[in-house]
Parts: sequence; C-alpha cells; structure tokens
Amino acid sequence: MGRLIDLVGTRGCIEMGIRATATVASAIARRKRTHRVDLYNLFEEALENQRHKMSDRADVPLWQYSEDSHRQVFNTKRTWNLIRQVHPEVQWHSGIWFQHAIPKYAFCTWLATHNRLTTGDRMAAWNSGINPLCIFCNQAIETRDHIFFNCAFSAEVWSLLMKGLLRSSFTTEWGALLQLTMDTTLDMKSRLLLRTTLQASVHSVWRERNDRRHGATPMNPTLLVKMIDRQIRNWCLTVTATGHNKYEALLQCWFASRE
Repeated sequence: MGRLIDLVGTRGCIEMGIRATATVASAIARRKRTHRVDLYNLFEEALENQRHKMSDRADVPLWQYSEDSHRQVFNTKRTWNLIRQVHPEVQWHSGIWFQHAIPKYAFCTWLATHNRLTTGDRMAAWNSGINPLCIFCNQAIETRDHIFFNCAFSAEVWSLLMKGLLRSSFTTEWGALLQLTMDTTLDMKSRLLLRTTLQASVHSVWRERNDRRHGATPMNPTLLVKMIDRQIRNWCLTVTATGHNKYEALLQCWFASRE
C-alpha cells in the first residue's frame, strides 16, 4: 500500500500508534486496534492479513528462476537470461567461444568480429588529425580486414602459422576465416588449432600494432610467429593435461603442421 507516512502523514502515524520510522515487523508485532477513521482500519486489516501469513520459520532468500517462479538455489545462467536483453544467436559464436579458449584472446577476437577495435579508419572518424594508415605497411588504410590478415606483415605471420594446417583451404580473408572456424568438415583437432591460433594471432598482431604506435622496437614476422608458436605449444600441453582422449594427439597435430 506504500509508506504509511506518505499516506496519512505524521498525524496519522500518531493516531495509529505507529512511529514514523517503524518497520513493518514492529507494526505487525503491536496489537490490533480499532479506529474511528475507516482508512486506519484498512491499514489494520492489511497488517492483520500479514500476521496470518507469517510463521515461526526463519526467512530465506529466493532467486527468480523464471518469470513466475522462485527457488532457493542460485543459477547463474537463468539469472543472466532474466536480466539481459536477448538477441538472436550469431552464426560465428562457436568459433569464438569454445571449450579451452584462452579468455583474453577470445575477448580480443570477439571485439574484432564486432569491428570494435580502435583501428585507423575508426580513429579517423573520431579525429581527422589521426594518421589512419597501417602501421605495418604504411600503404593502406588500417581497417579490421586489412590488419587481419590482408596486410603483407600480418599475412606473412598467418601464412607461416597456418598454411601447413589449412593447405588448400588457406585464406587471409577475415570473413572466410570465421567461416572456417565453424567448418565441420575439418577434423576436431585441426578446427580447435585453427580457432586457437586465429585468436592468438589476432591478439599478438594487435598488441604488436599498439606497441609500434607507442614507439616500441618493431618485431619482425619470424619472431612474432615464434612467439605465437610457443603460446600454442603451451596451450596444447595444458589441454592435453586435462586427460581427455580426444586431445591426446593435439600437440603432434600442431608439430605436423609446422614441418
């Protein structure tokens, strides 16, 4: 019904014998009274109804389980689905968010997929004084598709890493690469290595781009490939250590593609 003081004012609180700062619990604990004012009697009836609903059991927190039900057990997924705005599922989600993905790499790739990285073309739209050219080749406007992996620098990195694994399916086009991450014709190990190497490459190339823009010593493609290769080897060892049979030859598959 709302706050009592908002409904009857300070005078009404005095006449009902309820302090203006009283809690609902303290108002229920007092004895029921009869008043000459009908509105006060309605409040007394509301308090009386609440008394009948109460029990000696302790209060418990309840979490919303669905639109019209509550449970004592908290469920992260259900709570998230209840508070978020639901959008249609994108086709490429399985290529970005998958079991054993490295979180910071997946997040960077997710930003790239939404074209939300601060590439030269986007910065130029905010500030016309910004140089939008690619920091690697200094020949083309730095867009998402250019830096991953149409630029000669990043294309060389990607080629050294993936040509042995993808063979005839090899491509440097961003859209085609996203499709490949969901290609079920690839065997499970190759698809998993492709997804992880793509994310590690996106993160590493983007970090190298930022380092160069801030005056760091440039890293050549061979050295960058060596660094990414080490990351993939360590990831393979970590995944294999989970003990699942399907990951048993993951590192061997990576070694075979590097020969």
